[in-house]
Amino acid sequence: MATSVATRHRAAHRGPALPAAFALARKGWERLGAPVVGRKVPGARIVAVVAALVGYIACLYTIGHGTNLDYSDAQSHLTIARRIFDSKAPGFEQLGTVWLPMPHLLLAPFVLNMWLFSTGWAAGILGILALSATATGLYLIAARLGLGRAGRLATTLVVLANPAVLYVYTTALTEPVLIMCIVAGMAGLAHWATSRRRMSAGELAVFAGIPSAAAVLSRYEGWALVMTGTLFVVVVAKRRTGAWREALTMAGGYVMIPAAAVLWWISYNWAIYGNPLEFMFGQYSAYAQQKNITDGGLLPTKGNLGLTLSTFHWSLLETAGVVVLALAACGAVVLVFRRGFANSTLLVAVTGSAYAFALLSLFLGQTAINNDHSLPSTWWNNRFALTALPLVAILVAVVVQELARPARIRPVLIGALLAGLVVQNAWWSEDPAGRLAVLAEGRMSADSTTNSTAAARWLNERYESGGILMDESARGNAVLPVMGIPLKEIYNRASGDYFAPALEDPAKYAKWVFVNVEAGTGARDSGPTDLVYQAIVANPSFPVRYSVAFSTPTHRIYERSSDS
Repeated sequence: MATSVATRHRAAHRGPALPAAFALARKGWERLGAPVVGRKVPGARIVAVVAALVGYIACLYTIGHGTNLDYSDAQSHLTIARRIFDSKAPGFEQLGTVWLPMPHLLLAPFVLNMWLFSTGWAAGILGILALSATATGLYLIAARLGLGRAGRLATTLVVLANPAVLYVYTTALTEPVLIMCIVAGMAGLAHWATSRRRMSAGELAVFAGIPSAAAVLSRYEGWALVMTGTLFVVVVAKRRTGAWREALTMAGGYVMIPAAAVLWWISYNWAIYGNPLEFMFGQYSAYAQQKNITDGGLLPTKGNLGLTLSTFHWSLLETAGVVVLALAACGAVVLVFRRGFANSTLLVAVTGSAYAFALLSLFLGQTAINNDHSLPSTWWNNRFALTALPLVAILVAVVVQELARPARIRPVLIGALLAGLVVQNAWWSEDPAGRLAVLAEGRMSADSTTNSTAAARWLNERYESGGILMDESARGNAVLPVMGIPLKEIYNRASGDYFAPALEDPAKYAKWVFVNVEAGTGARDSGPTDLVYQAIVANPSFPVRYSVAFSTPTHRIYERSSDS
């Protein structure tokens, strides 16, 4: 009797649970299509939570398999962030000039923990936050453009159903932070442009200027966003009021914080390197790197519009997929046909500023991209195609919303979109590293550092103390996260005044010497050349004081003799 009563009580508790869950799901579904009310966009929190969960699952997979550290650049970004606090010469000068500082500043709190640093979970945590912000920002933009549930969900699916996007967001590459900041800035501009209440210049600075400034300090595509965004504000404000003074006031409100960010970056370069344009023309700048590539005849896109368009769009096709790009192309036609050159059309155009910047940079020879359809055929910088992600996602939302106008076909349309994405992902899954440019590029990078990674792991297992001398900037040597040793134990180019004496007399400073033994033919301070290897080859006493402890075809670790 007692058992049957208890069973009835449990059944009574279970009974209402299922209907309550359905009611909650129905309420959430309704919020995803509810109209925008002032600053609030219903459903945004749902998208943020779902995107964060998807990002967490992606991190579990990639970090569990170790592929999140495939890119050498990803390990370099983790290292730069940790060097601010953990180095022979800690400080903000460790940010360097090769990359803009925002991704490293955001990574810095997470890389303080050695386990998060060495596994790459530091970047994974940031990537989860960035993915959530990106998906939510695109959802907000779609809602502000007047799109309903179908369009809003389509724009988030473009991000959350793409394995290349999910992979990049689990790494320490700069794209997640850049795209997050661009989308956040665009969401702020969309809020200002569509708000019934006339917002002040100060509000515009807060909601759009601050995230745009973060984009400016993330990558140079952010500078293009600010230039086109400023023009957008001038045009929209002039259309609203007809007064140039009001238009210029609003534009000033938007651009003042990004302009301050640019001035800070120039001042930083001037203060640290004595050259305000060090980031443009210094020895580690993109200009210097591209000059070497151009001199070697390996930059055929420079000045060649046809090759530029072909190379970039093959990267985009092998990253976004045929289904998504076909929908985006249709979305561009629908947008212009339906809205002409309304403010909403101009807003979408501004969203494509990073895409236009990437094309221009490739045409001018400021960047290099290679894929299986380029000249030469290899994998390099295909992740740059992700700069087109915000534009593509919004255009897909536009065409899906247009097709979903008849209410009776909305479920069919959403089902067809999901089916198309499933088929596309199924095709990708058969050979992900061969069919997805970003994954192919990561695999190639990992293969090229197989020997240095093995050496780093060997040293990780045996190192206790004594110091390490290595040129972490040399070819294949960006493996400090895998090595998992405190950076203050390492003498390298980032060690300031400690590096030169250690090169001159290694035995006095370091028990271990980690070198790339490939013949370096570059200039003395160029990245490919291992300065430590050059130094030990020229040091006649080195073979007496050190012996080989670990060796691969490309990398070698020396241990100091006990009697040295």
